[in-house]
Amino acid sequence: MNAEKVEKLFWLLVIAWCILRIVLMSSQFLGNADPALRESVLQYFSEADISAGREYAMYGFWFRAVYGFLLIGALIAMLRYGFFESLWLRSGAVAGPGLLRQDLHFILTSLLLIQLMSLPSSIYLGYWREAESGFANIGFAGWLLRYFKSVLLGLGLQTVAILILLAVIRWFPQKWPILVPGVMGAFSLAVTLLAPVLITPLFYNQTLLEDGKFKADILGMAEQAGMEVDEVYVIDESRYSKHTNAYFTGVGRHRRIVLYDNLIKSHTPDEAALIFAHEAGHWKYSHVAWGLSIGVLAMLVIALTYRAVFPILAEVSWFGLKDIAGASGLPFLMVLFMLLQLFVAPVESQISQFMERQADRVALELTGLRDVFISAQVRLSRDNRSDLLPSPLRVFWLYSHPPAIERIRMAEEFKSR
Repeated sequence: MNAEKVEKLFWLLVIAWCILRIVLMSSQFLGNADPALRESVLQYFSEADISAGREYAMYGFWFRAVYGFLLIGALIAMLRYGFFESLWLRSGAVAGPGLLRQDLHFILTSLLLIQLMSLPSSIYLGYWREAESGFANIGFAGWLLRYFKSVLLGLGLQTVAILILLAVIRWFPQKWPILVPGVMGAFSLAVTLLAPVLITPLFYNQTLLEDGKFKADILGMAEQAGMEVDEVYVIDESRYSKHTNAYFTGVGRHRRIVLYDNLIKSHTPDEAALIFAHEAGHWKYSHVAWGLSIGVLAMLVIALTYRAVFPILAEVSWFGLKDIAGASGLPFLMVLFMLLQLFVAPVESQISQFMERQADRVALELTGLRDVFISAQVRLSRDNRSDLLPSPLRVFWLYSHPPAIERIRMAEEFKSR
């Protein structure tokens, strides 16, 4: 396949991405007009709840719609007109050739540049939306400090991961497609295990849940779920925002459940215990381990595909793919990843929703608190201003969790059984 045909296929992919994104954005704008669904939602929520969730979901809609196209367009233009080519040559002139010189300089500069291009969106949606919606508990200066800490951490982890990837390709030119998934899986596992110990303390104060009936009830549920856990951790999310949540992380003996302090403050003990039981469901089914395993499998498919198509893609000079083991093609690969990610999003979404449904069922089985489960879902949705009437297409394509009304219906059916 010659360069002209390859370039045409790329532009067809860009056009398809634009059309799909317009369809998904339109579906969010239209929402769900099903009157029967609205009646079901109104059994548990008020019109004010629906309006609040809709307002929060639609905040900055046109900004998001336009900015997404501008970002992709700017990156493609920078590729097409030689900006990244010049940056690659400049990196070589400044740092000299080599993985830890030219490649490292180019990786850091490219990632930082893309991060700076995303800064307006981060400020508008990450701070102003939260502040104007009444969620933010910190000022702009505090948010900016936290943001830059996150950026530095993210840049460091991404750079290390890319360097490891390139090193494996250079050291094992024949076997790298088989080795890369294992190496990158090990890197992801290391980050997962170290995150609660090294990363979380950079942003939160972690404390053990205080002794008392609530803790005793939680540990009792953990025992029923077969969880090897002696302590539950609480982080001070209230220093940043009013959002409520809990999460599960780790694998094997290093699994940990963490509660937001807002969750404990704004929910009844039974509701908070149910939310804990949901995280116990993730523990029971080893969802973090499954996620890592699926990631390794996906990496294998990507590695084999990339090795097969690299000679074809390299035909187009402005893609910057000079060497399969070099960093010069990183900007193009990042653009390609952004484009393709939207097409594979339903796979990730449906896997995540399946795991969330499993965890919900475990929560009900462990506690038997079906009415409390429903009240907890109502309170969580109100506290976080969830979109109560989302588009079915958007739910299928992008949502990591089932909508609130679906989770409530599941609890109703569980009760009837």
